[in-house]
Amino acid sequence: MSVHTIQPADIEAIMGEPISERLKKRLAEFDLRFTEITPQERDQYILETVRALVNPEIKVAGEHRIGDWERGWGENFDLFRQTGNPDAAVPLYFGKHPIVRWRRRWVRPVSESFDYRIICLLVEFAMERYMKEAAGIYEFGCGPGYHLLRARQINPTAHLVGLDWTTASQKLLNGMAESGIDENLEGRNFDFYHPDETLEFLPNSVAYSVAALEQVGPRHEAFIQFLLKKKPELVVHFEPIDELLEKDDLHDQLSVLYSNKRNYLRGYLPRLEELEKEGKLTIHRKQRVHSGSFFIEGHSLIVWSPNR
Repeated sequence: MSVHTIQPADIEAIMGEPISERLKKRLAEFDLRFTEITPQERDQYILETVRALVNPEIKVAGEHRIGDWERGWGENFDLFRQTGNPDAAVPLYFGKHPIVRWRRRWVRPVSESFDYRIICLLVEFAMERYMKEAAGIYEFGCGPGYHLLRARQINPTAHLVGLDWTTASQKLLNGMAESGIDENLEGRNFDFYHPDETLEFLPNSVAYSVAALEQVGPRHEAFIQFLLKKKPELVVHFEPIDELLEKDDLHDQLSVLYSNKRNYLRGYLPRLEELEKEGKLTIHRKQRVHSGSFFIEGHSLIVWSPNR
């Protein structure tokens, strides 16, 4: 079976604009190779998804899972404490399935860490596009902070703040600051359901999230109101946005059904659109980026700003 490689033209076609020479170099380094799956394999993966959808034991997202995230990020913190290596910030959940979503189909990665690298590439695109000149970069639901470490490569001077509801996340980020890996890095506690009103954004700051808001299900109003009140310059999300998927496409709707099964983010984009009509915010970008895990296309790009 022939092997395909994701090319700069693929990313440019999805994003609708050219990518930088730096990102082209990153894409070559990542070596994102994959093969197509057979129709028979596709049928088997559909069946596997259906079985998951009727499995009553699948965990749903929400605040009751904070212990799971404490343990997960705690493993990252322990690795960092043992090695002092910032690579310890990479979550351990990538690569769980032999196939991933790419451009409205399942494909089989050939390259190592394909799913991790493709989201890194897409996030770096957004960082170059929207965060390169920011004075402050705030990641909400940052986990172990692996995206923030790459933000530093793109913006050498910004104050980086990682916000997460787990204490293990803050230990890891503040440990990196104390060890000299990045002294302009800060970890703070933050709960999407009960936002920290003492948090203030630096002027010319960008707030962003990557597959973090997915955990709040429909309970996103408090966070939206917090952002409207605190007014960062820009808000950037890579999150599951079911409204951007095709209603008549089986592959897309399997993603929607699984997202609902897990109680992932829903109603977020329609709420932003309501608030835009009320004149409270401006949506600058809303698009799918055609990548995801086995079960969901979880990384649609939303960019908006509070009106001043």
